[in-house]
Amino acid sequence: MQNDAELLRSYARDRSESAFTELVQRHIDLVYSAALREAHGDASLAEDITQTVFVELAQKASQLIKHPALAGWLYTCVRRRSEDRRQRR
Repeated sequence: MQNDAELLRSYARDRSESAFTELVQRHIDLVYSAALREAHGDASLAEDITQTVFVELAQKASQLIKHPALAGWLYTCVRRRSEDRRQRR
């Protein structure tokens, strides 16, 4: 079983959909639950935040290969996305 860094590297280099799918499956519960807390229970908003976080992960995969804790980056990204939404409103 590959760790997060190996999966991220595989996705960044080869655009491996299976590697990205595995990353999403590993972390979607964490990201969604954090987003749901940030959205104060609004499931629709939490889904939007979750999707945005994983889109950003796909876009920044090559920059995140050496990140020491992907879960920490994902959580921080959830907080940032929800704050961005609050400021826009």
